[in-house]
Amino acid sequence: MKIKLFATYRDIAKSKELDLPVQEAGTIRRLLNLLIEQIPEFQDELFTETEQLKPYIHIFVNGRNIIHLQGLETTFSTNDEIALIPPVGGG
Repeated sequence: MKIKLFATYRDIAKSKELDLPVQEAGTIRRLLNLLIEQIPEFQDELFTETEQLKPYIHIFVNGRNIIHLQGLETTFSTNDEIALIPPVGGG
């Protein structure tokens, strides 16, 4: 399953896109856990100490932000497009 990465997440993964070994549908929480197994640095980037998704992190499934769906319990299929976008600041 391919996950598109943006901004600092590309720097962490050293890639614009990751291919995770997912063979069946599941939840975004499960997908993020697989991502963290491959790249442990994402643990601190994505989650608070209480295992909550950090504020301002955007995860999209087929162009829809999971905050407007079921959050981390949003389901995906292996054909879906997933995108991870970190908080972006500017001035």
